[in-house]
Amino acid sequence: MLSQFIKTKETAPPGAFGIAYTSFPIRTRQSGQSLQEGADPIIPAEKFIDLCKSFGGDGCQMDISQLASTEEDYLKRLRTALEEKGMFLELSINARALENSDALTQVAAIARELGVSRLRTALNGRRYEEFFELKKWNDFAAHWQETLQQVEPILKKHRLLVGIENHKEWLADELAEILRRFSSPHLGACVDFGNNLALLEDSVEVAQKLAPYAVTTHMKDMAVTENEEGFLLSEVPLGQGILPLAKIMELLRRGRSDIHFCLEMITRDPLQVPYLDDKYWASYEKRDAGRIDRFKSKILSRASAKPLPRISGMSSTKMLAIEDDNIRRSVSYSKRTLGL
Repeated sequence: MLSQFIKTKETAPPGAFGIAYTSFPIRTRQSGQSLQEGADPIIPAEKFIDLCKSFGGDGCQMDISQLASTEEDYLKRLRTALEEKGMFLELSINARALENSDALTQVAAIARELGVSRLRTALNGRRYEEFFELKKWNDFAAHWQETLQQVEPILKKHRLLVGIENHKEWLADELAEILRRFSSPHLGACVDFGNNLALLEDSVEVAQKLAPYAVTTHMKDMAVTENEEGFLLSEVPLGQGILPLAKIMELLRRGRSDIHFCLEMITRDPLQVPYLDDKYWASYEKRDAGRIDRFKSKILSRASAKPLPRISGMSSTKMLAIEDDNIRRSVSYSKRTLGL
């Protein structure tokens, strides 16, 4: 791909730091609104833009469900607000929109009115929690290869770029191979800095493999602690974990010089990664002893000596205060240390 040969810049392009809507799960639950009866709470688009700006974001990655309307006047007002604030916008869409040409065409119309060219999506959840047979995983992978082949011409027509997230389901080689087959600038990756730790992959190696296809990112730092089932995995404020953030950013800029680094600081209890359980390996040909050994050497050797942060049992006020503080710490680190 041509993006592989773009010269790396010494510093991030102006306005490259964004905040993803997934950084605000506690605020969303506590103060979000439902735009439709029975729908999950969201932070409405106008408030979300102001919120990201107040935390120091140059832009935001917003879920399309946060839009109160698809009417032209409403979308133009949002676009004007973003332009006046000097902010970029990326849209996150449900993968189901890629399975329906009419839905994708509607997404394209919304994106056009908002001046958006980059979309983020995730095709599934955690592999080790949802696929307990190799055949089901293979069927899932085949379905999406076929679907993406049908989607690519629509994306090309509307000049949209879709970044498929490594969302704790695709190994880096698997996702890179799919994108390599299409070799289309319209189908790429939303490179999450930490997700593939849950698949026992090193984040630098993941970035190296996905950088040629990078469309956007979920920037985060991670910490781990070992336990009897495998290990616990947790997002922590930037600079407080084990990921070499500057190195990952450098690799991704080689793939796309104008890439946005969208903070995803999820404040929650740690996630259990039960890689010692046979069920964890059910969607693979076999248990990968080599991957386990490399992960132990590179990652688990740097496990935290103290317990990972938890929020369960805290008051709603305390939870929100911690979420806000985690985001502020991450924003400060991104600007002072990472040069964003």
